[in-house]
Amino acid sequence: MSNNLKITDAEIQRSVEDARSEIRYLVTDYPVETLIRRYTETSASEGEIYIPEYQRSLQWDDEQKSYFIESLMLRIPVPPVFFYEVNGSLELVDGSQRIRTLVGFTKDEFKLTGLEKLDALNGLRFSDIPGVIRKRFLNSPIRSFVLEEGTDESARIELFRRVNTSSKQLSEAEIRKGAYQGPFLSLVLDCANRPIFKELSPGTGSRGNKNSESERQELVTRFFIYSDRYNDFSHDVRKFLDRHFREFNSQLTNAELAAKSSEFDTVMNFIHAVAPRAFFRPGNSKQVPRVRFEAIAVGTCLALRLGPNLKAQAFDWLDDPEFLQMIRTDASNSGPRLRSRVEFVRDKLLGAI
Repeated sequence: MSNNLKITDAEIQRSVEDARSEIRYLVTDYPVETLIRRYTETSASEGEIYIPEYQRSLQWDDEQKSYFIESLMLRIPVPPVFFYEVNGSLELVDGSQRIRTLVGFTKDEFKLTGLEKLDALNGLRFSDIPGVIRKRFLNSPIRSFVLEEGTDESARIELFRRVNTSSKQLSEAEIRKGAYQGPFLSLVLDCANRPIFKELSPGTGSRGNKNSESERQELVTRFFIYSDRYNDFSHDVRKFLDRHFREFNSQLTNAELAAKSSEFDTVMNFIHAVAPRAFFRPGNSKQVPRVRFEAIAVGTCLALRLGPNLKAQAFDWLDDPEFLQMIRTDASNSGPRLRSRVEFVRDKLLGAI
């Protein structure tokens, strides 16, 4: 590399400092008692901790909850919780399973079970435990990160990905819910929960995301963004979706959001009437591969835009070897292949092929 292109140490240091300054957060240790006392089910007055509606429901079983409680009693370091400051309150972004477990345990909602180190506590509720141990438990500190209100969205989502230390890794859909608050996010959450879509795509994917709710949200996000921007896609799915998610959140008007909501219903009603199992992998599988979903949902959307009075047609091409080749999962990150399979579906419906 020539000397005039060489980056100086000062430039490197300045680049690092600039990047660090984008992320503003506090680190503190909250006692368990404080977390429980400040917790509320919904957003409320200043100073309280709440779990937003978009957070997934409690999924831990009693053994997982007990294992977490045991770790605290043994004073074994547990993963930190992650908050975002909102009007003086603390919105819980990562750690809802842990906080709700603490609250449920102190309310005697479950018995400890499956403990190995503290097996003498198996079968006991919080109120059954000796007072000294209860006090020590309530004084146990949990490391907490509080991201300051007003932090740039790109910095927020970057920090969410890096600090995501929960026992179950957050999916991309869950990360976006924590980082990209706005009207487009509200539309995605609403559409993902509509009964007809839950029937067409129950959220059982083939990419390891076991959370059905977040998997449906991921599919809805891809439907809206690809149906408008698929020609712009090159290769990085995550960055592409993130960029346009921010754009849609900030730029779409109420009328445009309403139009997208209506179009989503139109597309899903059409597919439900013609081939209610179109999104599913062939056979008796309950899986809905993302690549297959994208091709059929977006292709149908494009066809209905060109032919709004399109008559219900048989989807007999779903098992076409050419189509199956197009929706192989290893082609998911290819821009040309995305366009070819989306347009294949569009043209099949329009009768152009």
